[in-house]
Amino acid sequence: MNFLKLLAEAVTSGRRVPDDAGAPATGGAPPSVFPSKDGFLQRIIAAGIPVSEIVDVGVREGTFELIANFPRHRHHLFEPAKHCYGDIAQTYRDVDHVLHAKALGSADASCYLASFSLGNDGVPTHSGIVSEAPRVDGRGVVAVEEFRIERFDGLRIAVADDFLLKVDVDGLDTEVLKGFGDQLHRASVVIVEATAALVAERAALLQAAGFALIDVVDLAYYGASLHQLDLCFVRADLVTEKLRPDISRFDGALWRQLA
Repeated sequence: MNFLKLLAEAVTSGRRVPDDAGAPATGGAPPSVFPSKDGFLQRIIAAGIPVSEIVDVGVREGTFELIANFPRHRHHLFEPAKHCYGDIAQTYRDVDHVLHAKALGSADASCYLASFSLGNDGVPTHSGIVSEAPRVDGRGVVAVEEFRIERFDGLRIAVADDFLLKVDVDGLDTEVLKGFGDQLHRASVVIVEATAALVAERAALLQAAGFALIDVVDLAYYGASLHQLDLCFVRADLVTEKLRPDISRFDGALWRQLA
């Protein structure tokens, strides 16, 4: 079963998704732990990393891992794609949330929001911000609307210190992070999607802002090559041995490799 479907079922049923969901056992050996956002979130909770609120940029229909692990937190949802709003309302019907119909970036500017269909069947699967409007053909390009990009630090949105920031906007994630400016330092946790070509860029930005890379999760391959993943950071001053044991006092029982 698809891992996100497992998470969606967990949200509605109250069951915990196992850490090894999506990782089949091989040769009778114990199953490998599938590195996932859900597993990372469980670890930061267990380590006592403070999380005041959720800031979810590029929420689409919902981020099930964040709902499952922080069901009683307020979720600030940033999503400019109107076709997602019905799903968002349904997904977050029992969760304290605020929907911000905004596109975030590194500079205030006019742009276009295009909805695309990967199946080329007219069913929107993802959205992207582009500087020039593509031609709508009703199949691959489903819709285009003019939109305004705004910096987060220019918005009058009150979010408590030690918020968890998740960014997944299909390409312009670095620009979104830059648009937080000094507000970025107020986050306790940052999860950002990156393609293989942009890992170094996004990791460098967050490490320069005072965050430590804790995990790499939800790896996706295209053919035999790594295509995309999520980078999971915790603000460096919050990292303790409970979250990252000191490897200078090596304990073989803590060392493991994914099969």
